[in-house]
Amino acid sequence: MSGLCMAIRLKQAGFQNVTIIESANEVGGTWFKNTYPNAGCDVPSFLYSYSFAPNYDWSTKYARQPEILAYFRDVVDRFSLGPQIRFRTTVHAAEFDPPSATWRVTTTDGQTLTAEILVSAVGQLNRPQVPDIPGLDSFSGDVWHSACWQHDCDLTGKTIAVVGNGASAIQFVPTVAEKAARLLVFQRTPNWIHPLNNYRYPGWARFAFRNVPWCAKLHRLWIYVASDLRILAFRSGSKLNLEYARWLRSRMRKKISPERWSELIPEYAPGCKRVLLSSDYLSALSRDNVQVITDPIQRFDARSIHTGQSSHQIDVAIFATGFKANEFLRPMEIKGLGGQRLHDVWGTRPRAMGGMVVPGFPNFFMLYGPNTNLGHNSIIFMVERQVGYIIRSLRHMLEIGASAVEVKQDVMDGYDKRVQHKLQSSIWATDCTSWYKAADGTQPNNWPGSATAFWRRMRRPRFSDFDWSIQQNPLITKKGEGGN
Repeated sequence: MSGLCMAIRLKQAGFQNVTIIESANEVGGTWFKNTYPNAGCDVPSFLYSYSFAPNYDWSTKYARQPEILAYFRDVVDRFSLGPQIRFRTTVHAAEFDPPSATWRVTTTDGQTLTAEILVSAVGQLNRPQVPDIPGLDSFSGDVWHSACWQHDCDLTGKTIAVVGNGASAIQFVPTVAEKAARLLVFQRTPNWIHPLNNYRYPGWARFAFRNVPWCAKLHRLWIYVASDLRILAFRSGSKLNLEYARWLRSRMRKKISPERWSELIPEYAPGCKRVLLSSDYLSALSRDNVQVITDPIQRFDARSIHTGQSSHQIDVAIFATGFKANEFLRPMEIKGLGGQRLHDVWGTRPRAMGGMVVPGFPNFFMLYGPNTNLGHNSIIFMVERQVGYIIRSLRHMLEIGASAVEVKQDVMDGYDKRVQHKLQSSIWATDCTSWYKAADGTQPNNWPGSATAFWRRMRRPRFSDFDWSIQQNPLITKKGEGGN
């Protein structure tokens, strides 16, 4: 969704020579790849869509994967992006060439592309993570990650192990539980479960959204404001957070028996790990054929999964263990000035001003980069702010005849210091394990404030934050002509 947003806004700004490199054979990113049962977004659909390309006909508050994918396909058609997308093409590496002020991009199939501007829009949740468990390779049953669902495997009447209980698991576990003879859910830590309340939009509302556009805009604004205010409840030790925990606890207790409260209701503050939305997950765990196992997995063998206390013969193992969220841009190799590698510069913690730019890497931008993730609002809103910032920077580049733009080191350092300082007092810094944290305890993913605060910071670029190389590049001409 980030790459499509960037390409559309570039075209609208007059930059016509835009190429999208896509490794899959379809658009949609995570919404093309993740097809597990009941897959959907936990951000309301009116907000999880582009402000400049509204859909007035969402069927429910929280759309499911097929409807979201259909939206992105429609956007591609609406803005005629098809000819500019190279499908089934994977970037291997990119290196900046100072004399020409261009990026040379190489793909895994041996192609080389040259561009004045390079934008990474690969996101944070795109590479499935499967834990290295002894014996997994010897397991003779079916095994897959939730992001690579095997629809040709009939789960009816089988004994199934689901490893993990995060945002994907809570969506597909109820469906799988209805088919399985026995379902084992291996849980490391419990999650806070907020009721989903996924109501359908009545016909009159959808009619109003289609025919009275300000109704849809007001509805989107209401969702945005309500979502952004939730950041107030994600302050460590705040009264709002304590009250939110009390409210969630009371709702969860109504869904499960008292003897399971300690097993399924967290003790950490809500928001430290991602708060999950579901109205049927806890009920599914109460089925007679479902068992939650909290003892850590030690190994697999050909037919079974073993913990320290028990062994279970299974037919299928499904990993709902998330993604390699902290490994930004891997496995691509990005080389900047002097041949320095981006991942070497980052070391143990990725960092970028605005989640977009890094010193030493001219003409290179990222979307949904370090410290831009949210736990309370829409990532599309954040990406649109970044895209606007980038386009304003490119326009300035053309106006002054610059061939390269690079953020200053002191600007990067100051920005990162402020973000990390705010994160230290956030709910994500408290004592719990989540994908919001790297292995060393640092927080490379989340933005520490509201989405509105990010909008204010990204509203207008401070051109003095950058070094501009005023050496006209023959490939960059006036707006709308040439340029890649």
